[in-house]
Amino acid sequence: MVVGILGAVPRARAEDEQESPYRWKPKVTSVTVFKNGLGFFLRQGKVALRDGWCVSEAVPPAAFGTLAVYSHAKDETVDIVSTGPGEVVAFDGVDAPQDAASKRARLESCKFLKLQLTYRELGADRSSVGQLVSVGPEYVVLQADTNSFAVPLEGIRKLQVLEKPLRVHVSSDGAKVPGETTLGMAYLRKGVTWIPEYTLTLRDEDTAELTLRGTLVNEAEDIVHGDVNFVVGVPHFLHTDLLAPLAVGQVIRTIGAAVAPREVMTQIMNRAAVATDVRAEPPGVVDKPVPAGGRDLKEATGNLPQWDGAGASDFTVYTRKDLTLRLGEKAVVTLFVKRIKYGHVYRWSPPNDIEHLLVLHNDTDTPWTTGPCLTTSEGNALSEDLLKYVPKGGKGEVPVTTAINLAHDQSEAEVERKLKAHQPSGDFFLDLVTLDGELILRNFGKKPSEVIVDLRVQGKPLSASDGAKIVLDTANLKLAERTATVKWNITVKSSESKTLTYRYERYVPSR
Repeated sequence: MVVGILGAVPRARAEDEQESPYRWKPKVTSVTVFKNGLGFFLRQGKVALRDGWCVSEAVPPAAFGTLAVYSHAKDETVDIVSTGPGEVVAFDGVDAPQDAASKRARLESCKFLKLQLTYRELGADRSSVGQLVSVGPEYVVLQADTNSFAVPLEGIRKLQVLEKPLRVHVSSDGAKVPGETTLGMAYLRKGVTWIPEYTLTLRDEDTAELTLRGTLVNEAEDIVHGDVNFVVGVPHFLHTDLLAPLAVGQVIRTIGAAVAPREVMTQIMNRAAVATDVRAEPPGVVDKPVPAGGRDLKEATGNLPQWDGAGASDFTVYTRKDLTLRLGEKAVVTLFVKRIKYGHVYRWSPPNDIEHLLVLHNDTDTPWTTGPCLTTSEGNALSEDLLKYVPKGGKGEVPVTTAINLAHDQSEAEVERKLKAHQPSGDFFLDLVTLDGELILRNFGKKPSEVIVDLRVQGKPLSASDGAKIVLDTANLKLAERTATVKWNITVKSSESKTLTYRYERYVPSR
């Protein structure tokens, strides 16, 4: 029979509650954050093993429905990872012995875990649920809310471990199964992202200070004293929501090779078991299902810009050690401050105004990811625009403003017309018109200005001055639809006027 003992075993305060040594509670040690809303999590923790087994609280909601569990010891291998509603032991002489000593030993290993015990009373099977707080010679005590129940040891027929759906088995290369080990867990999941932003401060005529900050948005799970890796470049994942369990090794190998230490990757790939994440609602009395996959990341980021493109083929990682960011929090983290060289360039696409841009020289040890950039000088904001991806050794451009020291003008004139030069159909004719054009630039600034001119013409360019480069648009080759671009790269000295000439022809309907 079951004896209810009201108040006999007071419920301990949360800080005084004891833990089972076989309960594995891995802590987040490292998170690699991509800009597409995926995070690569590494967890680690020590645990005692019973016959090589331990249990854990919940299966992480891995983005691909998979996870890898591995041992940190060189001679140990995680060979089984199973998921479900919890461990079940039947004391029937087949699954487990029926004698009191065997029952007591198995129950001792489940101490301080929530159990369901099935027992025989008055010819009927009954059950009780609660945390196992005591194992005595004749009775075991389960605590549930404010009540405690003493269940006779002899009548117990079956036990089920609740709330711990992940079971892990560790084997050893030696003859003896280890009694304690350190296990790791690696998985990808949704719910965490970062958004880069730059501040460019002009220090003198050719030197600037570039600061990269990352806004980290965590809608996944608590990160407490963990290392966070901010990754430049988004990996290619073909199946965002579904990946076969056999393929998870390649995914982890691809990401881990860029963000995890080599010894950790060796442990994951050589001593890991891969398990499918079971999301189904567990049956029976399991009243705490696996947690959901975090909050809505899109809702959390709001209208923050997200730059998924313009990334490198290889990963570049910025690491921030010992960072704490709990579920639902955001943080702005400074990732680097670099002194760089810069210059000026002017771009003109007639008939638009001339744009003034800063040319940033990336002579640093890392590429620059795409992100908004605020440019300041002497405490004043000059502009805010997008700095696109710049590889190491490359150059990037940041728009500043419309050029005010460079005057410009454009004129074109018809110099020749061949009437009815082409007849596309019976009564429809096209004239071939030749036009001459001029682009005039005058520099009112105190220094020479480098000007890049991109002139788009509706027709076929015949000639251009000052070493211009002519680029035909091969996608539009019909006579009446031909287009091309004439490109100049020139330097206009202070107080100098520069005239660029060009000639092109185009077909127009006859009048």
